[in-house]
Amino acid sequence: MGAIIYLLILALLKDYGHGEPQEGIAVYVFLGLLTSGATQQCLDIDECVESPDICGNWGTCRNTGCSYMCLCPNGFRNSGDRQTSCVDIDECNTDGVCGKRGICQNLIGSYWCECPAGFTNFGKNQNKCVELNCDQYETQPGQTLPGFDSFLSLLRNNCLVLNNSTLSGPTRPLPTGDVLLTLLVNTTDVLQLDLQSNGHRSSSEVTKLLKTIEISIRLIAPLLTENVTRIETNHTDVEILVRRDKTPPKGPVSLTNENTQLDTTWETVIGDYQNYQGFAFVVLLSYKNLDSLKDTTSRQNLQLMSSALTVSVSNSNTTNLPQLINLTFNHLQSSDVDPTCVYWSDENGPGVWSELGCTSVMSNSNQTVCSCSHLSTFALLKGIHQKKGTGQLSLVMWGGVFVALTCVVLSLITTLWCRFVSRKRRGGNRLKQDVQLHRK
Repeated sequence: MGAIIYLLILALLKDYGHGEPQEGIAVYVFLGLLTSGATQQCLDIDECVESPDICGNWGTCRNTGCSYMCLCPNGFRNSGDRQTSCVDIDECNTDGVCGKRGICQNLIGSYWCECPAGFTNFGKNQNKCVELNCDQYETQPGQTLPGFDSFLSLLRNNCLVLNNSTLSGPTRPLPTGDVLLTLLVNTTDVLQLDLQSNGHRSSSEVTKLLKTIEISIRLIAPLLTENVTRIETNHTDVEILVRRDKTPPKGPVSLTNENTQLDTTWETVIGDYQNYQGFAFVVLLSYKNLDSLKDTTSRQNLQLMSSALTVSVSNSNTTNLPQLINLTFNHLQSSDVDPTCVYWSDENGPGVWSELGCTSVMSNSNQTVCSCSHLSTFALLKGIHQKKGTGQLSLVMWGGVFVALTCVVLSLITTLWCRFVSRKRRGGNRLKQDVQLHRK
């Protein structure tokens, strides 16, 4: 385009100069036009420099070359389009942001939830307020397992502080969730050592242990500061995964330790999304030395083929899960016997191993994968189906013996009857012969 303009200028100058070439003049004229055009172009105005408050007190102005935009931090939004100032978002206008009983207080760029007595958000001011029952941590003489008295008293004290209840006497600084979890693991270790030293306890004591661990975890997990917490000792291995998202997390979740792997989903962990509390947790706790964990009500010689483990989640309704969970057990010893997937049930008594709701989906000599529709304490057992088969064999055997004996008795009766009839007939014939001989 520039070359064409240059040739036109040169042609005009030739006409003006009677045909004489005027290349030098043409060059000067062409450069003058270019300079004049450049001075008439638009220059960018940096609105961020000329108007420092153009995005308000909380926004950040970003120059975009021919325009600008206002970037707002969390808790703020543009009052109109992206070029308007940033204003505070009133989160309290959102229904249920603090739960059913929580009171929302709006702050500049944030908010906090005030929980009434009996409710808590576990020290996280933007979590929903949930009801917290502290009576379950109350200890009774002779009703608490050895070593758990002081631990449960500590949990109850924490619980009362968290749910804004009035405590008598001075209060001490609350231990963190990490400290409480360490105390729980240490207390569980001591009890496992006691089981090894003194032998098997009753089924009711086993049920009491598992329930104590369950209620303890539900209070401790929301207090943990890290997203992943892992503690492993010679007797206990526990891993807790915690998510604190504004919206409920989704997708698969997996926890693994030395002897077991848990595979589930965040949808199962949370349950009803409408009751999402602002956090979710999933726990995998494995007992390494509970090989003698048996139900005393069973007369069968049942043997554990895996470590027993407890699975717990933030969802309180875990009796009938919408999605099955998968548990992969490593066998304590290599075995070609197909084990049975079981869980500890205390619904109809002090506690028994039950197969209800759990099935084996894969098994080899070293591993077994169980699929279950509920949560509890799980394990692999050897002996259930074998004992059932032995019982059925015994029943068939005794049935065969009874039939054989019946046949023998009937055979003897028949033989004796036949002999009796035969002798009677022979006696009658001899009498007739004697009569005939006498007449002759």
